[in-house]
Amino acid sequence: MKKIICSFVILFISQLTFANELDSILTKARSLTEKKNYTEAIKEYENYIKLSKGENLKDVYIEVANCYFYQNKKETAVNYIKDAISKYGFTEEDFIYSSILDEKLSSYALSVVYDDYFKLRKKYLATLN
Repeated sequence: MKKIICSFVILFISQLTFANELDSILTKARSLTEKKNYTEAIKEYENYIKLSKGENLKDVYIEVANCYFYQNKKETAVNYIKDAISKYGFTEEDFIYSSILDEKLSSYALSVVYDDYFKLRKKYLATLN
């Protein structure tokens, strides 16, 4: 019985450590973004995405898109927004009301994505079944 309890305690502590590691990566990425060090921020965001194993990453994808947009890499920024739509359910309302998405990127990306939006949205909805 003690071995089982010890195993659960070790597992619990390792999960907390992993969660703290993820939080610190995301905090670092956001700090680099604030400092306009977009290349390094993107690396940290990508590391976070890789380690988080597909949890809801909609906002993170938008933050990466912003970084690419600030580097004038509009096509890559739009691709991240397309992924946010098809993988995590980013909506038309998000284009309008998101406090994360850069306003200029929102206008630009919506005009580029508009014709494909419903196809991308269907792809997301299919993952819910």
